[in-house]
Order: sequence, then structure tokens, then C-alpha cells
Amino acid sequence: MINALDDFLSDLLTQLQSNRFADLAGTRVSARVPVSRALVNQFVARALQAQQPPPPVRQVDIRPLDGDKLDALVTVTLPFVPPLKVALVIERQPQFPASPVLVLRWSLLGGVGQLISKIVSPHQKLPPGVRLDGDRILVDIPQAAAATPAAQFLGYIRGLEVHTVSDRLVLALDLEVSA
Repeated sequence: MINALDDFLSDLLTQLQSNRFADLAGTRVSARVPVSRALVNQFVARALQAQQPPPPVRQVDIRPLDGDKLDALVTVTLPFVPPLKVALVIERQPQFPASPVLVLRWSLLGGVGQLISKIVSPHQKLPPGVRLDGDRILVDIPQAAAATPAAQFLGYIRGLEVHTVSDRLVLALDLEVSA
């Protein structure tokens, strides 16, 4: 019974996607989607693995905190360099569709962050859609999602906010299928 339902839902989704959800024109959906730390880190790990050439980062452990703050424990490939703890604060939310860029302010102990910013920015290729600008990380959502299954849904986003609570990213989404 479960397999039949899975097949039906898969076929229905394929049909709806084939005509850009025209059968659901006028639909509006608002959702609050809490995403666990584990799932966030799975996405980060996949992005790191897909990057060519491989980045000098072995692992990033994202740790969402209360109040739109995160810690990222960054493990680099250089020997004898301990994991670096980077503090992140969500500074500006994306504005869809005009300016779909999430802005994070980051800090690292003392002047080390500024040094890393100068080294990484001009010489290290970051994942698609991610740009380092001084003490800010700019994430262009459409560029970052372009090579993922989420890309096909970008045109339906009317609003997106990223917030954090302990151990979860919380996505506030407004989606619309135009009439």
C-alpha cells in the first residue's frame, strides 16, 4: 500500500512539474520549516564534496544557536591546524525576487578573521553563490541552489527568511503559483 502511494505521489509531482504547476495556479503557501542541525550539516558536507577542485576545508559543523546566530566549527586540511570556531550572525534577510541574498556577519578571534578574509577572497574558490566580502558572507540563494533539485522551485518563492533556534535553522517560506 505504501509503495502504491509513493508511486502515485511521484507520478503526480512529475505531472505537476511538467506544466509548471499550472493545475495549481493561484495557490499560495506559507510554511515554517525547522531544519535540524544534522540535516543542515548533511547539505554542507555534500556541497564540500561536490566542489572542484577540493577546498582546503575538510569539514564544517554548523551549530545553530538562539537569536539568528550560528557557530561554525571549520576543520581545514592543513596539518596541525586545530578546528576554527567562526561566529556567524544573520545580518540581512533575502528579499525575493529583487535581492535574494542572505547576508551573514562572521568573526574569528582577533585579527585572524581579517587575515583569512584577505587570503580566501582573491585566491580560494568558494561554493557557487557564496562570496566573502570582508567580515560578511553573502549567499545568493538562486546561484547557490542552481545545481540542486531546489532550483526548480525558486520561481515560486515570494518570501524567504532564515532564522535560528537552538540546533535548528528555521525557514519561513512564502510560495505562490501564479495564476
